[in-house]
Formats: sequence, structure tokens, C-alpha cells
Amino acid sequence: MLTLRHITKSFPLGPLKIEVLQGVDFDLAAGDLVAIQGASGSGKSTLLNLIGLLDSPTTGSYLYGDTDVLRATDDERAQLRNRHFGFVFQQF
Repeated sequence: MLTLRHITKSFPLGPLKIEVLQGVDFDLAAGDLVAIQGASGSGKSTLLNLIGLLDSPTTGSYLYGDTDVLRATDDERAQLRNRHFGFVFQQF
């Protein structure tokens, strides 16, 4: 089970802060099939990068099973990516 709670992600842009994700809650159980869709610039890639442990949220919590991935070390995150996550990048 993958659980996201109150996820936010913002990026600094000079003196401004751009809020890309605001309070995302998401649950995904083993075997679930989901589609993430939305307008260009709505945060889909940002959300997928957070789920895939390629980036970290500004605030919120993220559990993968019983593991709090936001408290995991870089090595532990790398092991999770290696064993449990797959990627098909849209650009390379």
C-alpha cells in the first residue's frame, strides 16, 4: 500500500513561491491500476516524481507499506526504487 497525506510541493521562483501540489491525498493498493491525468502544468509529473522517490514533497507524509519514505536514508530510498518502483521517463 502506498499512502500520501497532505502532500504539497512548491518551488522558489525569485521572491515568489510556486505551489505545484496542494494537499494531495492518495492511496494505492497492490494490484490497483490508476491513471493520473490533467492539464499541462497541473503537477502530474511532479506527483509521479514524488511517488517514485525521485523528489521529496515540501510538506506531507508518504508511507510505502510500513516504511515512512520521507524519513528513509538515501540508500534506503535507492533500495526501494531498485526493488519496488519502475520508471518510463517521458524525456531523456
